[in-house]
Amino acid sequence: MAKHNWIWPSLLAGLMGVTTVACAPSRPRDQLVVGTKGAITSLDPSQAYQTRALQLIRALGDPLYELSSTGELVPRLAAAAPHVTPDGLRVHLQLREGVRFHDGSPMDAQAVAFSLERFRDGGGSLSYLLQNVASINVTGPLELELELGKPYTPFLNLLSFAGLTPVPESAYGPCPNAAASEAVGDELCLPADGFVGTGPYRLVSRSSDGTQHRLERFDGYWGEPASSAGLTVVSLENSTALFGAIRNGEVDVLLSSGLEAEHQLELGKGVEAGRFLTASSPPQTIEVLALATDRPPLDQVEVRQALAHSLPRPLLSERASQGLNTPLRSLIPDLFPSARPTLPEHDIDRARQLLAAAGHCNGTPLEVEFTYRSNVPTDGLMALTWKEFLDEQLGDCLTLQIDGLESTAVYDQLASGAFSMVIYDWAPDFLDPENYLRPLIECDVHEGSVCKEGSAVESGVFWFDAEVDQLLEQQQSQPPEGREGSLVALQERLADGVPYIPLWQGRNRAWSQASVTGLSYDGSGWLRLSSLGR
Repeated sequence: MAKHNWIWPSLLAGLMGVTTVACAPSRPRDQLVVGTKGAITSLDPSQAYQTRALQLIRALGDPLYELSSTGELVPRLAAAAPHVTPDGLRVHLQLREGVRFHDGSPMDAQAVAFSLERFRDGGGSLSYLLQNVASINVTGPLELELELGKPYTPFLNLLSFAGLTPVPESAYGPCPNAAASEAVGDELCLPADGFVGTGPYRLVSRSSDGTQHRLERFDGYWGEPASSAGLTVVSLENSTALFGAIRNGEVDVLLSSGLEAEHQLELGKGVEAGRFLTASSPPQTIEVLALATDRPPLDQVEVRQALAHSLPRPLLSERASQGLNTPLRSLIPDLFPSARPTLPEHDIDRARQLLAAAGHCNGTPLEVEFTYRSNVPTDGLMALTWKEFLDEQLGDCLTLQIDGLESTAVYDQLASGAFSMVIYDWAPDFLDPENYLRPLIECDVHEGSVCKEGSAVESGVFWFDAEVDQLLEQQQSQPPEGREGSLVALQERLADGVPYIPLWQGRNRAWSQASVTGLSYDGSGWLRLSSLGR
């Protein structure tokens, strides 16, 4: 048998979407299989945007910093906390000595500068994160200075983003075709199986379709060595395949991405019975209702406020997600100290008063179109439950006209104004309160209270508020104590204008066989793959 060739037929069948039943296969105790949903298209940090790709990059490389469980910045490849000049425009980084890439080359300031410049200038979908970095200067073998176009307090948390993981220039080669070259803005591409990092694992092989990645412990790792000699990360097609794979012992660890609530609950029963273990991250993903504020009927703030009052979050959470997602009344989730539940609690009487004042409780109820993602089971259950609830409790004033649309089509049409009210989720690129606000409400061009260009258009709300715009700008350069006040004021202003109605917040979850050790998440919300053992 070839080295690591122990991916058995039943799991391969799962990769092809075939349901199988098999006894738990035998494999070396120091080799683990991790299951997730969906193929990984790229491991180039400058191009990767999928959560599953960034999760794998966290095992193959190291970020400059990571966040602790209390949100503090902890050096990783950096040797110390970043030093920021008093004007907030220059950030000095000191790198750790003695770190080597998987190919034996040294991790130094030149390599980090190359990766940062490539991320900023390479044309990836997240390159905007570094657009405020005017220059990246190597000031010593292990020293860099980053010059910012304007002060930006969240920048320090951005330095923990997995996409800033350094990969040496020597790992890149000519792009295989002109289209790929144009996509990254230069003539270099990272081969699909060519990731070279500094992490506790190194990439051994990758299947051509991106559904299987084999990793080996990197013996030259600078930090604590990986607990297992090897990992194989396999991608399955759907929740049924994921659930069956861990139930039958075909995978040792399962990430929750794409796992439906009913399967999560069944696994929970297995945890109670001692068959499985589980771990979860802090709440990070938020699900919101985006309201088109630029047209009737949702251009009336009273109607938007009534909708916010009419939302029975605990009922919807229990019916749609079996309580796995917890109610949320702010765009900022609870893990941040600045989070405040500013959106109103459920109050059907107040909703009726607001609708009556707007002239909608006179025998002809207001009809509001509500679009949910048809391929997300919790969305459909939420929409049906809310509609039934309103028909019973507020039917003389308000009725929902619900319609399902596949999520890709929803995201493609948000900016076109196709939806009056639509549900979707948001997960930040890096953990900072602003990353839950600016990508949803920033407006570059407006006419009165209607946004014409900017994130508020891309997000489907078309909302502009001068005070919100000022507060967004203000908090960028404030110290932490002053910034919290601005963030609270932002949430209060958003609660008054109601461009969004936050619904609930979700956690990343993982399950493992009872024999697995080290199942845990770090403060940045990533599963610690290097800690997994048996």
